[in-house]
Amino acid sequence: MHHTIYSTLERIQFNGTVYVETDKNESLHLTLGFADMNNSVPITENTLFNIASVGKMYTSVMILQLIERDLIRFEDKLTKWFCTKNFKNVTIEHLLNHTSGIPEYFSSQEGIEGILNNKEPYFLPGCGWLYTNTNYVLLAKIIEQTSKHSYEDYLQKMIANPLQLEYTTTKPRPEQLAIGKLFDYIHNKYIPLSEDPIYKDIDKKYNFYGDGGIYSTAKEISKFLKGFIQGRLVSLELVKRALTPTPLNDKYGYGFIIQENSFGHSGGWPGYSSHCSCSLTNETMTILLTNEEISPFYEQQILAFLKQSQDSKEPNAPKHPRIMLANNSDHIEGTYQLFDENQTRFTIKRGMNFHIISFDDQHDTHLFKVEPDLYWIRNTMSYIDMLNGLFIEDGIEIPFKKQ
Repeated sequence: MHHTIYSTLERIQFNGTVYVETDKNESLHLTLGFADMNNSVPITENTLFNIASVGKMYTSVMILQLIERDLIRFEDKLTKWFCTKNFKNVTIEHLLNHTSGIPEYFSSQEGIEGILNNKEPYFLPGCGWLYTNTNYVLLAKIIEQTSKHSYEDYLQKMIANPLQLEYTTTKPRPEQLAIGKLFDYIHNKYIPLSEDPIYKDIDKKYNFYGDGGIYSTAKEISKFLKGFIQGRLVSLELVKRALTPTPLNDKYGYGFIIQENSFGHSGGWPGYSSHCSCSLTNETMTILLTNEEISPFYEQQILAFLKQSQDSKEPNAPKHPRIMLANNSDHIEGTYQLFDENQTRFTIKRGMNFHIISFDDQHDTHLFKVEPDLYWIRNTMSYIDMLNGLFIEDGIEIPFKKQ
């Protein structure tokens, strides 16, 4: 297994680390490429990666621990900790399973408290489902106020120490880090975050935590998942509840993505991507961490290959798709609205070489032309078919109109 997987990942120029456990009691921990590409510093098993939204699982478990200690309850309302005019009936449970209706914080310059008092809800609590990072930022603040510890101290005391996680932290030392790189589609090379025109200031603008902000290794993520499913962090009763999907989304519980008899999460941040899944029987494990911006299709093929499913093939998707430059015949600028449940709006603007797409309450990103009338939203599984007026996400087609 080791030789086959390593040679395949080396052939497709994967840069990062993977950890795999099979139902045959086999395990594999591989590292490939560089933590610091400029100085040729190799990735080791102890190199720390920004695991982004994978950290939501940790925040969820910390909240469940407070509930188990009777310090908070699922039905406690936000008003116990925050002054809010528009979200008085939002509970801890609504935050955990993304049914709060609270908007995303990305486009707001008002801070979290400003959102709670100045923004309108997408829907009434418990009446819809929408994944928003704001929910988990609020949960992190509740952890701190209730426990009287910082988020980092609580993470160390209640998760890292019991599971003997030596490296997992929100405060890594620079020499421990895998430095994230973005791909420059003009010059076809990797560049530091600071050189990207769209994302160069994102770390300064969005320095929240709870929704992300944790750094870890592939092996320590596996130890966390095992500790959780075995009931070493919270009771098995709470484990079962956390892994029970909400009726409003059959693939999401309390901070965990649930599918095909497995649980886990994925995460992305400029220059980083992370995926982890563990079988509900704790027999198999697949974890992938990278500090390079790569095509999601390339990444999904690697994950399928690592899971060794019967129909999996060796990855053959390009590491980066072929992109066409914007030209004067592309008249797609404007504001559009999807015919979806939330009447989602997006705006397309012309950049220097590519178009830029903006969704309400989300950070701007590139809209890359991949075919004459087909555009790919950077680092997603989403396309916009301008000819037929369709927004395509994971194969699901949603019509849209220009406003």
